Amino acid sequence: MSKSMKIGIGIIIVLLIAAIALSIAMVSGDKIHSNITINGINVGGLTYSQAESMLKIKLEPAIDDSAIALKVREKTWRLSYRDVKFQYEYTDALTKAYDIGHKGSFFKRLTDVISTQLERKDIKLNYSYDAQYISSKLGDISKEIGQEPKEATILLKDKVFVITDEAEGRKLDVDKSYDLVKIQLEKTATEDVELAVDVLEPEIKRADLENIKDNLGEYSTKFNAADVDRTHNIKIASSSASHILIKPGEVYSLDRIVGPRLAKHGYKEANVIINNELVPGIGGGVCQVSSTLYNAALLSNMKIVERKSHSLPSSYIPMGRDATISEGYIDLKFQNTTQYPIYIYGEVKGSWVKFSIYGRNDNPGRTVNIKTEVIKKTEPQIKIIEDPTLPVGTEVEEKKAYTGYVVKSHRVVLENGKEVSVEELPLSVYRVTNGVKRVGTMKVDPPAGEAENSLEIPQ
Repeated sequence: MSKSMKIGIGIIIVLLIAAIALSIAMVSGDKIHSNITINGINVGGLTYSQAESMLKIKLEPAIDDSAIALKVREKTWRLSYRDVKFQYEYTDALTKAYDIGHKGSFFKRLTDVISTQLERKDIKLNYSYDAQYISSKLGDISKEIGQEPKEATILLKDKVFVITDEAEGRKLDVDKSYDLVKIQLEKTATEDVELAVDVLEPEIKRADLENIKDNLGEYSTKFNAADVDRTHNIKIASSSASHILIKPGEVYSLDRIVGPRLAKHGYKEANVIINNELVPGIGGGVCQVSSTLYNAALLSNMKIVERKSHSLPSSYIPMGRDATISEGYIDLKFQNTTQYPIYIYGEVKGSWVKFSIYGRNDNPGRTVNIKTEVIKKTEPQIKIIEDPTLPVGTEVEEKKAYTGYVVKSHRVVLENGKEVSVEELPLSVYRVTNGVKRVGTMKVDPPAGEAENSLEIPQ
């Protein structure tokens, strides 16, 4: 072997020994290898505890003094990192940093170290915070800024419609807002967060109410104003049923709107129909209101959802056109089938109660007629009871008799005088009521003077 070859082999051996020594040095020791960062902070060349101290020195003062400004338009709320108990979890990140080049087989440690020298390795710190506190804070903000939308209103006053404007509402989207705050916390940023707010549009706007300008249909019935208590009840019920706005597709329920007919609500005792007889009862007269409104709804071409006739014909309205209500189980309901809101207006003047329905009439050539037909009539039977306590020729009606009727009604719609539809309305059944009459059988002797005067004088 030549001298030069020996020298070359020696150099190779030295280099190998040096490489091995260097490799051992690289993968041994108690320090984090170079070119390793945690949250962008260089921890290479530091021991575990030194790296932990450095991270706390650099990160925690900023956290203690930092806050996020939560904003909704002109309002701002401060959310500090201290309030949310924000803290970094150092252990996991430091362990990962230290394990690079210190854990695994020799060759794995060596390749890990070489890899970090070729490309910087950054490890992200985990963190924790009080999520419940943030949710509670957002809940408080939601209550503070929350505002229900205000619908436009309409009121018929002195024959003129007065309309007030609508106003938008707003509601904090708590879930979206939480996600926005979370993004800032992840970056430990102090940028303002514009919270997510949903705008709540009112259902009824001025533009909708401006369509209410036409009288779609009206109807009046007469009552006895001398019956003070019944008149009082009619006024209360008419007032409750009036000034009501019905949206397109909405169903009007008179029983729901008028509410319980009780003395504590101002109702008085007047005649009502119970068991096919007129007897005193709280709220008598309300059915005249329902019958009047029913006919206004018919003539306005509203869809009748629920209606029932009385068991006896009413004196104030033709048979087949009345509508009774009884709290909780008999109602008058009709639906607004137009594309626009409608307005119910009732008034009592003198001996008349009147209901009008206003809306938008896109077909001024349309008229509505109501036709009724008696399809069955049943005469009552009168039971005669001979009463020996009554003089002959005296009759006393103990139970009033009522003729029974079945009446069919139709709504006929005409356009420019031409019939376009005929709708069969709910059948009206008025039950026959048999009567009872007492007839006197007691004979009464004439006064003594009259008897003497009646004697013949002998010739």
